[in-house]
Order: sequence, then C-alpha cells, then structure tokens
Amino acid sequence: MNCSVALQYLPMNVGSDDEVCRIVDEVIAVIDESGLDYYVGPFETTVEGDFDSCMALVKRCIEAGAAAGCAESASYVKVSYRPTADVMSTGRKIGKYHPGDPDLVTREADVA
Repeated sequence: MNCSVALQYLPMNVGSDDEVCRIVDEVIAVIDESGLDYYVGPFETTVEGDFDSCMALVKRCIEAGAAAGCAESASYVKVSYRPTADVMSTGRKIGKYHPGDPDLVTREADVA
C-alpha cells in the first residue's frame, strides 16, 4: 500500500442537506465497491491502496457524483505517496483514538 488518499467530495448548488447526503452516499458506494480499504470520516473519506488504483478511484468518485445528478461539485484531495515503500496506514494514525473500531485495529506491520 504505497498510497493513501483523503477525498472530500462536495456537491455544489444542491437544494437540501438530504440531497447532499444522497449524492455523497453514491460516491461512498463507489469507494466501497472498489475493494480498497477506506475509512469514512465526518469531512472526508480516506482510501488506501496502490497509487494507480487510488487515482483512478478519485476520478470514478467525481463521475459518480455527476451521474447521481450533481451538476457541479468541488473535490478536495490529499495524497500521501511513497513510490518504493508503504505509507502509514489509517489504523496506525488514528487507531488508538478509536479502540472499539475493528477496522482500525493496529496491525503488527503498522507498528514495526
């Protein structure tokens, strides 16, 4: 896993909070279907995998929002990339703050 991407997808000019949530749910469904590890936070979703898969997923997410009826969106993307090594996992970064979350259990590889 040489890449970690934080994606904040913001539907613009949408009529209601319910509509924002509906469109964002469509985007998160694309992330879920990708098979990549991810963590949904209140402002952004973090995805982990190889660089090419993560970059392709960002494109698919933006297209999914458009397909869900979003005529305009803004996406804020942060990328952590190590071409020859693994990036630090989400579990390593925040797992200690979410001890009851099995998706964030710190693996032995994360602490080495």
